[in-house]
Amino acid sequence: MPLNRATLIRISTIDRCLQNRYRRWTIDDLIDACTDALAEYEGRSNPVSRRTFQNDLALMRSDRLGYNAPIIVRDRKYYEYEDPDFSITHLPLNSEGLDALNSALDILRQLQGFPQLASSIDTISKLNEQISRHTGDSVPAMDMECVPGYRGAQFIGVIYDAVRKQQTIVIEYQSFKARLPESMAVYPYLLKEYRNRWFLICEKVTNKSPQVNIFALDRIHSVEIDRQHPFRKCVDFDPAHFFDDTIGVTRQIRDKARRVVVRIDRQQAPYVESKPFHKSQKIEQRFRDGSIMLSLKVVINNELERLLLGYGGHAEVISPPGFRERMAESVRRAASHYNDRS
Repeated sequence: MPLNRATLIRISTIDRCLQNRYRRWTIDDLIDACTDALAEYEGRSNPVSRRTFQNDLALMRSDRLGYNAPIIVRDRKYYEYEDPDFSITHLPLNSEGLDALNSALDILRQLQGFPQLASSIDTISKLNEQISRHTGDSVPAMDMECVPGYRGAQFIGVIYDAVRKQQTIVIEYQSFKARLPESMAVYPYLLKEYRNRWFLICEKVTNKSPQVNIFALDRIHSVEIDRQHPFRKCVDFDPAHFFDDTIGVTRQIRDKARRVVVRIDRQQAPYVESKPFHKSQKIEQRFRDGSIMLSLKVVINNELERLLLGYGGHAEVISPPGFRERMAESVRRAASHYNDRS
């Protein structure tokens, strides 16, 4: 039985609620709790339907995952566990349940940076321990990129909340060039992850014209809510689509996407086709030697340059001319480091 991330969050939330015997839980209470748990991860509220909730209850009550949860309804209104000591984390799972949870847990481990999900993560961690006891080993089947001990991870939660609640914050930020950190009030618009680094997309309170500022979380020293400056939206910033035509995070509101043409040699062409540089990538021409000519519609920035430079002599920028010269200069500068200095 496929068990996706949302389902796992919902059933762990239901289990946590029903273990709380100091409150009586109606169907609406449980649905609201599930909706809130999902909203903490997704960043927007998508109400859980009654049908979805009933399906979750049926799954927990059934033997499909080995739970057989004794969920009853008191007074035709209040949901509870008939056994007050019951929890889905205390039970042995069948093989189907173990497989489903193993798959979901591999993905859910990536959410540990969000303290809003701490209670759900705690339940999930107990399930993980249970899986390890049953299988006899805890060898992961998936190795996803992460940076253990990433500086700035402790600020993800408070910034995430500020973005969702539209609260102005004060950050203490020190760029690599600065000798001392600088304190500034900003309107937080978006948290963005790129290549295992987190960035705060925001606007300084002091900005006189629409302009986004991009701060790496690993350079932030502190974050606190600013009660003095009311939050202000930037009408020119659409968090859902601002980075649609961008590789990485470097861009400004007025930046426009350009048509970039690149030739990739036969050795790297299959890899670039199977994993495109960007969703706008199109194959413009195929050559007899196996190389390809492709085009992108993207903002020209440092991340695009670094991406293409990473292919060394396997990639050649054809146009636009200004970007081609910029790439050529980078290649010449790199080559000079390897020239014979004797």
